Amino acid sequence: MVTLQSHGQINGDVRPSVLAPVEPRIKHIIPDRPTEPTVFDANLTSSPIFEFVEKDFERLYPPDRYECGSVKEPIKPVDFSDPYLFPTLTKNELIRLKSLWYYGRYIENDKHLLSCLQDQVDLVDDFMQKDCVILGLLDHDYYRRIVTANVPLAVLPRREATCAHTVLHDGGNIFMIKDTTDDWRFMASPHVEAGLKFYAGTQLRYRIPSTDAEIAFGSLCVANFSPTNPLSHRQQSALIKFADVIVHTIVERTRTMRLSERERLASVLADLGKRAEPATIRDNVLRVVREVFPFATVGFQSQPLGLIKLQNREKSIPYAQFQDNLWEDDSGIQNWIAGHNQTPYASEGNDASVRAIAFRMKFDPSVYLVIETHDMKRIFDEVDSWFVGACALLVCNTMQEELLRQTMEAKTRFLRGISHELRTPIHAILSSCELLVEETRDVPIGSTEDADTNSSTPPLKNSYLSGRALSMLGNIDRSGRELLSTINNLLDYDQFENRANVKVTQLHSFNIIEEEVLRETASAFTTDQGVSLISDNRLPPEVELLYTDFNLIKQCLGQLVRNALKFTKTGTVIFQTTISDNHDTLEYNIVDTGIGIAEADYERIFRPFEKVDMGTGGAGLGLTVAARIADVLGGCVKLISSCPQNGSHFQLQLRNPTLACPKNSYCKRTLVECEMPLTYFMPIDRQLETVHLTYAARNLERMGFRRSEPELSTVVLAEAKCSTDTFQDLLSSIRRNQIIIYICQNLQELRKGEEAMRNEDYSRRFIRCLTPVRRGRLWQVVEDAAKAYRELNLNQRQDDSVVGNALRPCLASPVEEVAPLQPKVVIHNNQPKVARQRRHAATRTFDSLRILIADDNPTNLSILAMYCKKRRHSYVTAVNGREAHEKYLQAAKETDFISLVLMDLDMPVKNGIDSTSDIRASEAELGLQPSMVFMVTGQNADEDKKLSVEAGANGYYVKPLSMKTLDDLIQLHFPKL
Repeated sequence: MVTLQSHGQINGDVRPSVLAPVEPRIKHIIPDRPTEPTVFDANLTSSPIFEFVEKDFERLYPPDRYECGSVKEPIKPVDFSDPYLFPTLTKNELIRLKSLWYYGRYIENDKHLLSCLQDQVDLVDDFMQKDCVILGLLDHDYYRRIVTANVPLAVLPRREATCAHTVLHDGGNIFMIKDTTDDWRFMASPHVEAGLKFYAGTQLRYRIPSTDAEIAFGSLCVANFSPTNPLSHRQQSALIKFADVIVHTIVERTRTMRLSERERLASVLADLGKRAEPATIRDNVLRVVREVFPFATVGFQSQPLGLIKLQNREKSIPYAQFQDNLWEDDSGIQNWIAGHNQTPYASEGNDASVRAIAFRMKFDPSVYLVIETHDMKRIFDEVDSWFVGACALLVCNTMQEELLRQTMEAKTRFLRGISHELRTPIHAILSSCELLVEETRDVPIGSTEDADTNSSTPPLKNSYLSGRALSMLGNIDRSGRELLSTINNLLDYDQFENRANVKVTQLHSFNIIEEEVLRETASAFTTDQGVSLISDNRLPPEVELLYTDFNLIKQCLGQLVRNALKFTKTGTVIFQTTISDNHDTLEYNIVDTGIGIAEADYERIFRPFEKVDMGTGGAGLGLTVAARIADVLGGCVKLISSCPQNGSHFQLQLRNPTLACPKNSYCKRTLVECEMPLTYFMPIDRQLETVHLTYAARNLERMGFRRSEPELSTVVLAEAKCSTDTFQDLLSSIRRNQIIIYICQNLQELRKGEEAMRNEDYSRRFIRCLTPVRRGRLWQVVEDAAKAYRELNLNQRQDDSVVGNALRPCLASPVEEVAPLQPKVVIHNNQPKVARQRRHAATRTFDSLRILIADDNPTNLSILAMYCKKRRHSYVTAVNGREAHEKYLQAAKETDFISLVLMDLDMPVKNGIDSTSDIRASEAELGLQPSMVFMVTGQNADEDKKLSVEAGANGYYVKPLSMKTLDDLIQLHFPKL
């Protein structure tokens, strides 16, 4: 028997929409939900109700209605034997139940939604003015009252529920019975017998998106327990609208909850991605997915034939049957509903899986991530599918990244290994060509070189070569350098193909950056090429340090300079450094007089493997690598201008660089206490006034020098062109109180210039400066000139014709009065470590030079030994790191100390790094003056360079090492006094 009771409630403000981001205060006290059903006739409800039959429905529920809207009672069939009319399943029962299970998943535990629904039901109660209002959902077995007005909550068997008849009708109509006791279909039903007199209900209808299908979650009804007037047409229309509002509230609340769940899952996925490791990613994904779907079975399946095996199912499911990665056993669920709609559903472990999500793993198409459940009421939606797919993608990406990493490592090892093997013969080819050319220039026919006791190589004879032979040597040299450039570009492109990161960022001297770039690029071409490489450093004297990655900026600038040299046959390549007035933009400009670029090709030249002229050598990677390195450094490479046959202007631009000025700067140390007047003279003869002299003079003027008349000048700036009469005239006209700085482009000019001055009383007054004339090198030259001026007392050698008011030391902008730099410029008390090492090394003399050559390759060893023999340098050789250390100790024991070590990196028995470390340890233990150790290797990896420096190496050279570079190295660290 149903009893009436009022539903308790608490007055309060109208609650906001359930979609509000902040959950509202609960307005109503939510009553406890009944757990046991109220059953009136256990015998009748023990069997399932029938499926929907269209013909029976039309006969038992005729569409005819009274004028008031009440349904008309049909004629009772003669074969009707049931006590009252039992409802049937709906015509679209499967899709109706799946929609109900999905959108009703939160209702019974969502207090905020229940409170909102209670508000709406109370409004219906106020408007309809009947005894009670019921909002209920019709499951496969029971009709559950969700919220009510003036009647208790209950769980009713579907067979006995009057509202189960309402759900059978089309949506948008009212199923209204004016007097249930007068309708043969309901007069004997349990609720009518309990006192129900009037009933009016409508569906909670919902249209499936993108379809014409309309289903009913349940019903919204009003009832009376005494005779009453039927609902007016206005009330009927309002009841339908209230039902639609309630459905909208339920659907939108579910969607909001699913969106919230997606956000939570996205956070879970992000956390999982942060900890993704190839070795553990599968286990971690399985653990997380099982936590998200505790009701499901989760696992990876290897199915080469694409047949997904699901639990307790005899047949596997083809992956092709998964629609949007989802599969459902609709027929199985339909059959179960038809035969078990009288009993509550309880999922058991031995039930067959009825739903599954499966994703094929891209890294292995035979593997699938499968989530399956045997719980019919668990509906997978797009959020679940998205999450599982994202997990599968994370596994795939992690494994593919690992495979890619291994592949890239293998590729890198191969490239570096093969490059090392290629550099060795290229080193032999280029060095041999260089030595042969020197032989033909320096050794007359019939003469022989002095035999060297350290070498079994017989002396060369008749070394003059024909012009055709020299041309062939030039071809070999150019081809070798082109091959070397291609190898270097391929390695650099491999390094920066996927945007490498800045590795070692610290303060570096602009002078050292300039020196290393020009040294490495100058060694890649010969002076026979007819190109002058010019350094034009326009930085203020106080700007000496840059906070950057040394190796990256050196690589970037090197690519730009090599590109300019490659396409310039004659003329100049200018390496210019400038900075804006407010120090916010640092620019490196590389300007050449080469073949130029057409405007149509401006953009194409930065693409990988693109070449304007397919006839030119190389792989077309130089500018691509330079642009990518610039991007890593936070800058950019631009083509400022270019014109066919008129050269090109490329620029590396770095925005907002961090600059620094040492407290004891080079400029201050060199010139502040200088006694030498800062005046210079440069010959005006066109045979001597070359581009090198011009830029050297500009650099002197930036340092504070003033150009003056020949008789008033302290410094004479000239180029060592000893073959000209003008140079000989210049030598004869130099005054006894003047310092001569002579510019020479190669070692041969240097030696010939010194030969021309051998019999003169020039001694220390002649100071050599090799091209390209860098600012750092010129500072050293000026410092040596000032020292010679002071020690030789040249101020006491004034000729009668010298005017007494010669300029005294004067900086264009005295260091003490330099305007403060921008905020990113800082003052440092110490010079960079590299600069200190080079200054220390410069104190050695040429007479102390004895070389140790360590290399396991006989060809490389022979080439370097031949170089030492030709330059008349004393040397010893070793074929591994242990022997190198032993030879070093033996020389020290015999007081024939080794001062320069050329050490290979990869050698048997002991490598070059360990050998260098042993040499440094022995020097410290025996109190020996440290030798200069330079790595000469085919390896170009940053890690090898780092380890070499840590072991005590003074420098690192990548093969091939040209003879010119060796000459410059010895000239820099072992000057002749």
